[in-house]
Amino acid sequence: MQVEQLFVETLIDISQKLNSNPTEYHLLRVSGLLRQILLENLLDDASTATSLDAKFRVIEPKPYEPSAKLDESWAAMHAVHPEAERVNLVFGLRGGLLSGEPSEPGDQVLELSRKDFLAHPVGITLSDVKYSVESVLRVAANSLGGTHNDGLPNRNPEAEKLRQYMETGGSELFGRSMPAAFIFEIACSTLRACQPIADELGRLGLYKPAVSEWVWKGDGKVESTEFQAIPSGTAFYVECHPIP
Repeated sequence: MQVEQLFVETLIDISQKLNSNPTEYHLLRVSGLLRQILLENLLDDASTATSLDAKFRVIEPKPYEPSAKLDESWAAMHAVHPEAERVNLVFGLRGGLLSGEPSEPGDQVLELSRKDFLAHPVGITLSDVKYSVESVLRVAANSLGGTHNDGLPNRNPEAEKLRQYMETGGSELFGRSMPAAFIFEIACSTLRACQPIADELGRLGLYKPAVSEWVWKGDGKVESTEFQAIPSGTAFYVECHPIP
């Protein structure tokens, strides 16, 4: 399959999953598809074919400002333990950062490249660390079953800290799976950014809607509208006879 076809088919697959009341399982599978687009070369190759760059519309929120009471608390702490490292936010959550629609005073709308989008905060802060799109995607795809589920530590340090937090009771957000909730937002933002490229691939004739020929019968057999798919008993060999 050509990369242009693979790119558009991947977007269609993501869209269909999002539009089908996805469960946590479906969204983890979406993370594996997003991994191909955002962490591998699929988007870059499609951009090259169309001479178009994806623009990810996101929100840059107003910077967090510690309260005066928090400053007083840490001043008292450092008077006794000057070596203590200050932490302002044990936990922070800000929704809508990937929507591209401002909702709070001070919100700024940005249009980011793929690499800058991966570095953009997804909306969760743990011990003053603002976790990025990339860290959430790597946890879901590389550690939780989107692509891999081998039980090994995540090779990305930031993603590994987030994985450990989720394993110790932080995996739910208002009763929903935290990874699934964020993957849904990342997927929606990715579809919006990639749609112009997909449209251009169609206009250039580099993508054509796929037609399925295969049918799974549920009895262990696969049939095709054209022929039965390599039926049992088929044997065909072409020998190679050397000529001295």
